[in-house]
Amino acid sequence: MRSQIEGLAKLICNSHVNFDIHINSFFKNLPIQLIPAAKFTYKNLNEITIDSKVLLISCGKKSVKASIYLKRKFKDLVFNIHIQDPKTNYNLFDLIISPEHDKLKKPNNISTLLALHNINYDFIKKKTEAVNFIIGGCNKYFKFNQNTQNKILDDLDFLSKKFPVNVIPSRRTPDQFIKKLGTLDNKNIRLLDNLFDPISYGKLLSEAKMHIVTWDSISMISEAISSETGTFLYEFEESSCPKRYKLFYQMTKQKGMLKSFDRDIEPYAISMKDYNFELKSKILNKIKSNLWFKNSAS
Repeated sequence: MRSQIEGLAKLICNSHVNFDIHINSFFKNLPIQLIPAAKFTYKNLNEITIDSKVLLISCGKKSVKASIYLKRKFKDLVFNIHIQDPKTNYNLFDLIISPEHDKLKKPNNISTLLALHNINYDFIKKKTEAVNFIIGGCNKYFKFNQNTQNKILDDLDFLSKKFPVNVIPSRRTPDQFIKKLGTLDNKNIRLLDNLFDPISYGKLLSEAKMHIVTWDSISMISEAISSETGTFLYEFEESSCPKRYKLFYQMTKQKGMLKSFDRDIEPYAISMKDYNFELKSKILNKIKSNLWFKNSAS
């Protein structure tokens, strides 16, 4: 969630301040419709004071009602933007930014093809010969079972005969599989775990020759694509893949941002300049169209 908030803030603002809200445990597991938009819902919402016009960016379930409460409290001082479908009264937000594959059709919504993120890239950095193999893991759609893990190991072995391979697991990658990767006796395979800060990760994405990304995470795929280095989609457990994920893959492939993985992959490059400029312009124009906020947003 923070990565998306910071990504949007960096895109449209000169500066930003992070504030972590803490929802009371009683409300954590309730459906969003049953969570009150009230100060008592959160442990620290009363610490936020606003005395000049600001953009208030929120993301995810726990912050939906906090955004609504702060908008009601501070009224025209706040232009509230929520990232992702808030699944509540859409008119309570000045702007919603949602994934295009979610097909949210509202007058105050802007859809993005790629997920927002806070990764920092170095576009003038010299490319190495290395290939990044970025691995996700279990989620509500994919089991990341033993067959999947064996498939990845086989492809890693094949790729390592052609390229140096950086293996980058995520927080969802099973621990036992990470341990297995760490025991591989292959000098051309380098395991890089605990690589979660946006600067180090961005550096690694910037210098690689190609990226291979497992298809269980739209965020990981978006981060790789945004590096402007050729990105290849690694498919597994195909029968478990949801339709909205498939729609995302289809749209990114149609725009030339993504290709399917096979063992004959070749480097390619893309430019994200037009995509980023268009998205920034859409958002800023939407903010400026609110006359009460027009000349005071920061």
